[in-house]
Amino acid sequence: MKKYEIVSEKLKQDILEGHLKRGETLPSIRQSTLLFGVSKTTIEHAYDRLILDGYIKSLPQKGYVVDILPQHLKHHQVQTATNQKEDSWIRYDFRLNSVSLEAFDLKIWKRYMKEVFQDSKAMATYGDAQGEKRLRLALSEYAYHHRGVLTTEKSILVGSSFQTLLYQFCSLCPKTYTFGMEKHVDSQVLYVLRSFGFSCVQFDSETLIKDLDSSSIDIFYINSSCFGSDFRYLDRKTRDALIDVSHRNHFLILEDDYNGELNYRSKPRHSLQGASPYDNVIYFGSFSRLLLPSLRLSYMVLNPEYLQRYLNHKDKFGPTSSKFEQLALARYMEDGHMEKHLRKLKKEYAIKDQITRTILEDHFPNLIFKEVYFCYCIDLPHIDPNQLMEASFQQGIALDPLVDHTLSLSFAYMGQNELIEGLRLLVKILKRC
Repeated sequence: MKKYEIVSEKLKQDILEGHLKRGETLPSIRQSTLLFGVSKTTIEHAYDRLILDGYIKSLPQKGYVVDILPQHLKHHQVQTATNQKEDSWIRYDFRLNSVSLEAFDLKIWKRYMKEVFQDSKAMATYGDAQGEKRLRLALSEYAYHHRGVLTTEKSILVGSSFQTLLYQFCSLCPKTYTFGMEKHVDSQVLYVLRSFGFSCVQFDSETLIKDLDSSSIDIFYINSSCFGSDFRYLDRKTRDALIDVSHRNHFLILEDDYNGELNYRSKPRHSLQGASPYDNVIYFGSFSRLLLPSLRLSYMVLNPEYLQRYLNHKDKFGPTSSKFEQLALARYMEDGHMEKHLRKLKKEYAIKDQITRTILEDHFPNLIFKEVYFCYCIDLPHIDPNQLMEASFQQGIALDPLVDHTLSLSFAYMGQNELIEGLRLLVKILKRC
């Protein structure tokens, strides 16, 4: 796929999913060259393609504006309705981007935010591009105790999200690198890697180690907490084999440990980074689902080689995460609240998991469970997606649109009684559709 096609497909998907709405202005050509890291000509070709396909139009004095026809939206019209700010119609929220508010003590968090706000010296200075040292110290202890990650604050970078940190990491890599990954890799990961022009090779999880042993990649990306076709935690045998083949064939591992510490059903396991006797793993951790999605904080642990690369160019980077929130989180962690919150979440999600499985498995025997996403997936090949979304909307049920005939249901947000009521009502709807 050519570079302009990658850009146009990404923008097309953003429009279809409602992130860019009819009448909104796209970034200028100059802004897009910086955003996508491509030439002006590439952006112009991408925008021309979108005009030809009927997704945008060019207006004098305004630029490029979204102009998609209503019939192109299909079920995304319903999705847009579920993403409105006025969510008062929602009684039962099964969307993946929702997390439990019951378990998070907002009073405690507000107290720490207030303390930081009153620290005028801290508020009057720029943040460290690498992240606040106080938070990096707290993260080094947290990552070791919960995921076995071996590091010091000097090797940690703090960012607003995994994707932001991945962009920073990719900027340290030669453009000739080839990246490997599983076939079901997240589209955001592929988008970042391809936007830098890296070659990408996808592997079958069932024959991963054998295939890697005969491949010639430079870096392998893996989500160690959601691995394989059944989305399980990476087992110890595969983990150790991956570490060995990486060392033997001289390629680096990027470990995305998304919600790795939130193992409420499976047994706790050490991360790849902590289990490796070599410096061949770069580790990524995140707090968006552990705390609140609105608290945009993630971190990356670099090995000595890439730490030096970063330090050589540190002056070219700026902070990507709020200093205010970093200092609040550092105090929150230092006082032991993260430990208490994690224990509370594990207990809550274990109960909700049991409730959801008990209700659904009587009607849908081929359930797919994704522990780190707090959800179950149901294959619905014969259901009309538009009919399902409309019927659910009428009953106050918020759903994410089906992807490849698969419905994902998160049990994270609702209380136990709401969850039971919502699941039973949804089962009735699914049986009618």
